This record gives sequence, structure tokens and C-alpha cells, in this order.
Amino acid sequence: MNKFLYTLAYIFASGVIVTSCAMKDELTGKSEHYSYGDLILNVSNNAKTDVDTRTESEYNGNRPGVFPAEETDINNYTLFVLDKDGVEQKSGLISELGKNGVVSLTLSEGEYTVKAYNYDGSNVNVSEKPFFMGSSTMSIKAATTTEVAVQCKLQNIEVAFSLGQSFKDKFKDDYTFTVDNGDGVSVIINKDNVDKKYYLKVPQDKSALNVSVKATTIATDLAEEQPIQRNYKITKPADAEGGTTLAAGDAFLINITEDGSSSSYIDFTMTVDFTFTEHDEVITIPVEEITFNPGEPTDPEEPTDPEAAITFEGLPAEYTNPAQSATPVVVTIKATNSIENLYVTISSDNQGFMSTLTGFGLGQKFDIANPGELEPVLTGSLEDQTGIGLLKPGQSVKGETQFVFDVTEFMELLPLYGASNNVFSIEVVDTKGNNKGGDLKIIITD
Repeated sequence: MNKFLYTLAYIFASGVIVTSCAMKDELTGKSEHYSYGDLILNVSNNAKTDVDTRTESEYNGNRPGVFPAEETDINNYTLFVLDKDGVEQKSGLISELGKNGVVSLTLSEGEYTVKAYNYDGSNVNVSEKPFFMGSSTMSIKAATTTEVAVQCKLQNIEVAFSLGQSFKDKFKDDYTFTVDNGDGVSVIINKDNVDKKYYLKVPQDKSALNVSVKATTIATDLAEEQPIQRNYKITKPADAEGGTTLAAGDAFLINITEDGSSSSYIDFTMTVDFTFTEHDEVITIPVEEITFNPGEPTDPEEPTDPEAAITFEGLPAEYTNPAQSATPVVVTIKATNSIENLYVTISSDNQGFMSTLTGFGLGQKFDIANPGELEPVLTGSLEDQTGIGLLKPGQSVKGETQFVFDVTEFMELLPLYGASNNVFSIEVVDTKGNNKGGDLKIIITD
């Protein structure tokens, strides 16, 4: 009888232990169907952030392949962990998930991809902000620690200009430099932004940048002012394997200097300093790799009619209760000569709505192409009331030849204020001074 009681007590105790373990797994988020392992990530960015003072004057402080320290600080980067189906399992700032780029995570057994970046520039054509990203795939095994290194590298092509003093002395400041990546992505440089670096999307299977230079000589006693135009093609020098295809991390510093042979004739010339991905050495591209066609227009298909240089799809237009009918409210803007300014003025007969706009700083005319202090408002989300979502974070409108002005989501806000008549007045100015505008009228009846 005692033996039977001991056996019964043992079975009962075993059941309690098993149940307790199961409850513990459930409380800790684990299940008997999963096994867990540890992942240690070492995230880094080895891009250069300092300029040798001995070479700073040589490059006018604009040395190719050197970046602001805040853009390479991986503590400011966002980390994503995705499972094999692309479902996000973990995300956050590296500074919040770890320390000095080292992040420790516990994950269920399986295949994962991790990526880290300073901002999501994957769909950005041109930006003043370099896009750094790193990614890696790995397998997590039960009760095993897996260490993975994720190195973030530049994903764009860097372009900058340096003007020699001789050029500044002999040419007016009405110059324009247009750079395109050979695949339809371009940026326009003038006196207002010549000191900035720009980062262009990497084209597919292209080996050269196209550069158009327009400048006007300063009149002298011996010669009147003269406009000069050159179209250059800058071929990337061959790498160690002989390849010349443009790639992420390529950096070009384009030097423009005066090259006059007499006091009555003045011209300019171009040299280019270049650095490969992850190379410290800066090389000068041979002159034979920089070709030009004097007198050839920048764009043979450029419209001669200023009115045709800027076109709208969806403007002017009028909508009634668009959110109620789920009607998209979109204007597609195309500017052959690239957008210089995109002015928007929002007016309404509803005082409540206008008060909200004024609170955002949008109660008067503003420029989406040059947002300045309004950028957080224009890129902020309507959902969390941090902005109005007219721009995506990191998106640049200036220099683009096309922009989609999409206020569909914005339409959901208007009915909250009751009946109103609202007008979005849009005016576009291109880099040649052409301008065109129109009104988007929104009527809310309820």
C-alpha cells in the first residue's frame, strides 16, 4: 500500500514540474515548439570623416570620399531584423538596442536577415545626405551564439565641385553645372549650392557621368561678355579588375578653372579627382577620359516654348468630398529643366482648418523644394499629428524633373472641420526661370 502511495506521489510531482516548466516557457514568450539562440551583431562604418590638413587646401576642403561624422556614427543608425519571410522581428536605433555598435538579441531558431542604415535612401535619386547601409544573412541555431559583422557602406555616387580662383575672377556668378548619372538622374549646381556635396543614385551598367557647364565671361576692355557652354563625359577609371562600371562609393570632385590663352579670349577647363570605394588614395582622371563637345546643346529635345517646359497632370482640378468617395487627389509635375521652386499656398474659408495650418507654420506660401525649417512638418505623419506628410523623409524635390504631389491622405483631415471651400495654389519655377501654376480646389459639403 505504501509503495502505491509513493508511486502516485511521484507521478503527481512530475506532472507539477512539467506544468511549471511549460508555464515558465509561456510566460517568457517561449513555446515547446521553438528553440532559441543568441545573436551578437557588430555594426560598423569605416568611412573617412576627417580631412588631412595638408591636402585640405588642395581640395578646397571638399575632399572626395570624406563625410560628416554624424552620418557615419552607427549609434544613430536604425537596425532591422527580418525572418526568412521578410517579416520584421526586431527594429530600433542601435544606441537603444546596444552599445558602440554591438547588439545582442535572442531569436528563435531559423534564417534571418539584418540590415542597418542611417536613413532609408533606397528610393532617393539625389540627396545632400549620403546613404549608408549594411546587411547580412545568418542562421540561428538552438542554444548557440552566432556572431555577425555588418559593415555599412555608401550606397550612392558622390559628386562635388571645386571652383578655382581663376574661374571666379574671369567668369560671372551666373554659372550652372548639370550632372547626370547617365540614367536620367541629375542635379543642378549654381552659386547657391556649389559648396555642397550631392549623392546620386547608382545607374545600371553605366561607366560615365555627363556634365554640362554653362558660364558667362566677365566683360573687359578688350572683349565683351561671352556665354560659353561645354558638355563633358567623365569616364570612370578602371579598377584593379579592369572594370569601369559606376558603382556605389565612387566619388568625383570636379574642378573648374579658367583656361584663357589671351587677354581677348577666355575659356574654362575641367579636371576631375576620383576615389574608389573604400580607397584612401585620390587619383586624377586622365584628360583623355574627359571628353567634351563644344556648342552641343545640353538637351536636344529641350522645349523651346517656356510654357511646354513645365507640365501638369491633374491641375487645375476640383474635387467634392474626395475622402468620402476614396478619390485620389494627385498632381504629377514635370519640369524638363528641373524644379527650382515648388510653391504651395493653402487657403480655406474654414477658420478652424486655417488655425491648424498656421500652427504648423503653413498659413502662408511655402516652398516644398526648399523646405528649410518646415521639413519636419512636411515629412511628418498625419497619423501621429507630427506633420502633413507631403514629403517622404529624406526626399528631395529640388533638381528633380518630376514630382508627384499627392494629398490623398491629407483629404481625410478636411471633413473633421466641417463644411469648407479649400484651394491649394501650386506654382512651379524651373532652373531657367520658367514658371507655371494652377489651383486644386477641394469642396467639403458635410
